[in-house]
This record gives sequence, C-alpha cells and structure tokens, in this order.
Amino acid sequence: MSAPAGELPSLGGSLALSFVSLGVVCLAAFLVLRLLGRRGLGRGAGALKVIDRCPLEPRRSVYLIEAAGRCFLVGVGDGPMSLLAEVERSQVSTATAAAEDQPAVSLPSVAGRFADVLVRARDRGRAR
Repeated sequence: MSAPAGELPSLGGSLALSFVSLGVVCLAAFLVLRLLGRRGLGRGAGALKVIDRCPLEPRRSVYLIEAAGRCFLVGVGDGPMSLLAEVERSQVSTATAAAEDQPAVSLPSVAGRFADVLVRARDRGRAR
C-alpha cells in the first residue's frame, strides 16, 4: 500500500534525498567550472597580466602587474589597493631570469637571521 498524500517522508528518506540533491548540485558546479576553465574564462587575458605575487601576511600581498607594456608594483590588503611603484620592464625580465637561476632560501639560513634579530632586540631592550 502507498502512503497517503499528506504524510511526510521519514527522516532517513529526507536525509538521503538531501544528500543526493547536494551531490547532483556539486557535480553540476564542478562540470560547469571545468568547462569554463577550458574555454579560458576566469583567466587573465588581453593587456593585463599578473607577473608575480608575494604574500606578506594572510590578507596582505604585493603584486607585480603588467598592463599595456608597463609594469606596476601594487600593494593589496584590507583597504583599497595602492600603487607602490612603477617598475621598468627590462628590470622585471632580468630579475625573473636571475630568480630562476638561484636556489630557494634554505630554512637554516632564515632561522639564523631570525635568531640574530632576536638577539639584537633583546640587547636593545636591556640597554634601556
């Protein structure tokens, strides 16, 4: 026998239906994003290109942006973006090539420099 038309489905049936619906929506979103990504939507195109990004803090970064053949150093944070400097395009090419040739900074050297800064701060505090 079938349930009367006014009767609500069971809790298990409602949960199962919710999870199936959620799965269908997630799959559809994934497929649409993948299709748009293949067509190039969402990528920088044209005269504007982000050359490099340097994160400073979780919500603060510095971007090197090329726009119409000119390069700009832009600071981004909680407030509005701000232009820090205009950089010569030749310097960007040279710096990029030099950075690719050099190995990444090792952790012991960074830790050593940090220890030096702590010692100087401690000595400065004792002098006062």
